[in-house]
Amino acid sequence: MERRDSYQFPFSRYPAVRIALTLIAGILLFHFYSFSVYTAAAFFAFTLVLFFLVEWGNRYTISPRWSRVSTVLFLVLIFCFGMMRAGLEEQYSSSKTEHLLSISDWETVEVHGQIVSISHTTAGKERWDVEVDSTVFSGITSTQKYKARVLADEISAEANLGDMVSLIGMVIPVSEKRNPEEFDYKAYLDSQGISAQIKAEALHRLMPNTKIAEWIWWREQALNLVDQNFTQETAPIAKALLIGFKQDLDSESKQAFARAGLSHIMAVSGLHVGFIVAPFWLIIPYFWTKKHGKIMGLISLLILLVCYAGITGFPSSVMRASVMAGFLTIGKLYNRLNNSLNFMAAAAIVLLIFKPSDLYDIGFQLSFSAALIILLILPSMQTMLPYWLRTRWYGKPLMVMIISVVVQFGLYPLQVFYFGEISLVSPLANALFVPLLGIVVPLSLASLFVTMVLPAAGFVLNYPSLLFLDAMHAFVTTAATWEWAWTTSALSSNLIFIFWIFLVGGIASWHISALRWKMLTAVLASLVLMLSLKFYNQLEPAKLTITYFDVGQGDAALLNTPTGRNILVDVGIWSLGYNSGRSTILPHLKATGVEKIDAVILSHPHADHIGGIVDLIEEFPIDVIYNSGYKYDSNLYQNYLELAVKKEIPVVPLTSGDTLAIDPALLMLILGPDGNIYNSDPNEHSVIVEVVYGETEFLFTGDAGDHQEKRVLSQYGDLLDTDVLKVGHHGSRTSSSLGFLHQTTPDVAIISLAERNRFRHPHREAVNRLGQTNAELLFTSLEKAIILESDGESIKRIHW
Repeated sequence: MERRDSYQFPFSRYPAVRIALTLIAGILLFHFYSFSVYTAAAFFAFTLVLFFLVEWGNRYTISPRWSRVSTVLFLVLIFCFGMMRAGLEEQYSSSKTEHLLSISDWETVEVHGQIVSISHTTAGKERWDVEVDSTVFSGITSTQKYKARVLADEISAEANLGDMVSLIGMVIPVSEKRNPEEFDYKAYLDSQGISAQIKAEALHRLMPNTKIAEWIWWREQALNLVDQNFTQETAPIAKALLIGFKQDLDSESKQAFARAGLSHIMAVSGLHVGFIVAPFWLIIPYFWTKKHGKIMGLISLLILLVCYAGITGFPSSVMRASVMAGFLTIGKLYNRLNNSLNFMAAAAIVLLIFKPSDLYDIGFQLSFSAALIILLILPSMQTMLPYWLRTRWYGKPLMVMIISVVVQFGLYPLQVFYFGEISLVSPLANALFVPLLGIVVPLSLASLFVTMVLPAAGFVLNYPSLLFLDAMHAFVTTAATWEWAWTTSALSSNLIFIFWIFLVGGIASWHISALRWKMLTAVLASLVLMLSLKFYNQLEPAKLTITYFDVGQGDAALLNTPTGRNILVDVGIWSLGYNSGRSTILPHLKATGVEKIDAVILSHPHADHIGGIVDLIEEFPIDVIYNSGYKYDSNLYQNYLELAVKKEIPVVPLTSGDTLAIDPALLMLILGPDGNIYNSDPNEHSVIVEVVYGETEFLFTGDAGDHQEKRVLSQYGDLLDTDVLKVGHHGSRTSSSLGFLHQTTPDVAIISLAERNRFRHPHREAVNRLGQTNAELLFTSLEKAIILESDGESIKRIHW
């Protein structure tokens, strides 16, 4: 036999794969170039006409060349359809009412609609997602429908899913992403189809939903039954596990499940749908024996999938899994399961035609990537295991561990890109609990139906599931405390996605000799490219990068030094249920690959400057904390001092004249405080630090007022000259005195503050004084986070 030295993917065996890839390419092109939907429609129409002309010609002429032309035109047609469909979704995604709401910030409106989701913030404040059917603006009523998030913490009402509500509230603007690696709340609301945020001020009416024909009524009943069958500790887990209702899970539990590698079971997805469909698969041979068995089986399956999707609220993850399960079961019914890859591609086509924006959804990417990795790599992994090992009692848990490792390996770039953490205990956790879910999930769902008729019998039937969830919760809570159970990571380059695709493809195709070495060459080439770019970047002059975070009415800045040190100057604000450390600084550190903080400088003990320190101490290695030495009576201040002692982190007070030897490339001179206590105002005892790198200088002043500015001015004089000034006290009237500004002569002045703050910062007089210096004024309230980069000779701004 002649040896093949070339390989061509058999697209003819996988038509859905070719169509799915072409459709995705069209959607992506529209996303990146955003041309008119009418242009896309014109291309589609033109290609459609050409395609039909060629097909009509093929009826009379049998020619391989024209067949290939027809195939190419068909793919171009799919490509144009992808562009057009993405454009149509974007064009019709917002109504006139939504546009009016977007320009009605802080205006009062009246809304009527149905509550479709109830959740709580980390501070315990209740919020509703409402399907609005009518809105009243200044006496004018609009009946266009949209979805709004209602902040309901100021109205006392016991609301349930499906309730009809009528209320008056204020339109609250949804802030855009303010910092480079921060959670994009606006994008999240957009992905959930939520177009407005309204703070409820008065409740007119709250009526229970009595329409049993609506899925939301059945969902509410199912949630109530879960509360009956489970304990207070396990009910939130059961709701997430069985019904996909995660709103009752607190943030600590969500984080614990993620670090234990079991967060995927808390999101109803393909795993759960598989458990629901599995009993149906057992009776498929019965349908084969009947005259119309296949049709009966298909109808039964559709009813089962629709009912489960309805009870779970038709989330996109369940819809994805249901479509995939439907196609796979069709394959089982019609004996065509050898085409699983084709069925998966067909599911993607259906979902993307219905909603092209799903392509950018994290769940869509993770679920299809996981399924693809399992289909490609698992067969090769299974053949490596001896048959006798697979047939033993521990064979199934072993395979679960292997699948977990394979999926964890394959999804590594996506997990790091989106979450910045990798669970190391995941294979063990999945081996312990996932096999039992095949019993627990169907049993728990069955017990819900029994509970509707015989509550006592339902509880008894559900008791094994209760024990299972207790054990899983105990394991997850314990595992989350193991330091080795999880690790943080960051992508050094986005090229790792290309490298990983070739690597997964190489493993999957290792048994194909004609493809094996090509994939290996591609893997090595992409690896060499990544290493070359990394080496090239190291040849560039060492740079100091300073990120002035936008933390609202507070201060926080991160210095990434030329030799790789990381220094924080203040750590933002603290309020009930929120602090800048957890929401802004920690995500940035994890996403940028920072492994430890070499020093934290806290200018003074007010909560708008030390707000994130407790979370940072708990979550991140810190070498040393510097402060002003000013004693302050607040719980936050005392807590961070006690926690620092517990973590063995030295807390060192700074005084004027000190220098910090954190990075040999930098001169860090402490200009204040001078160690004396002048009054009871911590602001006037702020740490003032001058950072010098080469010929460039940066001055951080904390909340220093004019009294401290005068003391520093008299002591240091010409040394105060700087290039970049972090303006003191958020641009208040009592800071940025004219004499101080004339001595510092900044080229850039950065004011950190919130757009709407009760102090009415910045004060007009301070801004006028800053204007006299001819410095470029940058406000974080307007600019968002500000990133400056110095090579020791000049400073440039990095726009993110």
